[in-house]
Amino acid sequence: MTWAPVGIFVILAIAALKMGSALALPIVVALLLSLLLSSPVAWLKRKRIPEPVGAGILVFGSVLLFFASLWFLADPAVQWMAQAPRNLAKAEQKLRSISKPLHTIQQTAAKVDDATAPDGGDAQVVQLATPGVMQRISGGSANFAGNALAVIFLSYFLLAAAPLFRRKLAMVLPSRSERGQVEEVVREIEVHMSRYLFLSTVINAIVGLLTWALLAALSYPNAALWGAVAGILNYIPYVGALATLGVIAFAGMVAFPGVDTALAGAGGFFVINMLESNLITPMLLGRKLPLNAAALFLGLMFFGWMWGITGAVLAVPLTVMVQVVCARIPATQSFAVFLDS
Repeated sequence: MTWAPVGIFVILAIAALKMGSALALPIVVALLLSLLLSSPVAWLKRKRIPEPVGAGILVFGSVLLFFASLWFLADPAVQWMAQAPRNLAKAEQKLRSISKPLHTIQQTAAKVDDATAPDGGDAQVVQLATPGVMQRISGGSANFAGNALAVIFLSYFLLAAAPLFRRKLAMVLPSRSERGQVEEVVREIEVHMSRYLFLSTVINAIVGLLTWALLAALSYPNAALWGAVAGILNYIPYVGALATLGVIAFAGMVAFPGVDTALAGAGGFFVINMLESNLITPMLLGRKLPLNAAALFLGLMFFGWMWGITGAVLAVPLTVMVQVVCARIPATQSFAVFLDS
């Protein structure tokens, strides 16, 4: 009976977060960005720069850096999208020449399906009108712009007003012991999460730069674009590396007449990923990940199901945050032990 209300509350909270993703996602992203930048803001404060000024420098400076990178990568990305149909045809032709036996089996199966299919006669096919590509892009761009503005300003306010939030929280809690415990939990979350998020960002940037250098050495077109894709997808454990491997192989098959360069690019990225997961990450983080493999995969499945690709990218830091919070609450310490590596 004690756990029944807790279970009901958890189920309702999950349903609310999934259904209200348009509101929840910007808040979660802003919270993670504020944790990522909390240590630099504290460092600037020690240099006698007030927190609102330091938060503005870091948040809006990061925004300018992001848009500068986006401007640098916009041209190759647009060109690639414009050539996507032709690139797909090229890749399909090469794959067909490599997998001729499989293609023969598929053709035979298609002929069997045609021979056994019932005669449709004069049956009419009704197709519902769907939004055009430009309508989807324009609608998605408007939503992205609104969410981006919400994330930027909410991140700034969370960083600039962090001491005020702590004081308000202390005033709300009745007892001194509760205040001290909550402040300790918040401080531990800030320390662990800011360190983890900062080092993960550094690691992913290293992966992106190494991939860029590898593909540039192999004369890949748009090597910087694929390096940026590798760095971003590296936030997603397991799946991100596999997706990057497929993207590099596909780009190589499209760009070069043979498959040797494509295999070299994919093989080189595989070596980079092995070095990152077995050397760079343990050296910077002290251990491979603050989560065990089962908890990591379950977190990836859960947040990916709840918020799609964005949830998959945020899965690791959110699961780490859940582990840190549960470790500080006596009733949920057993769950934290399950998540820890």
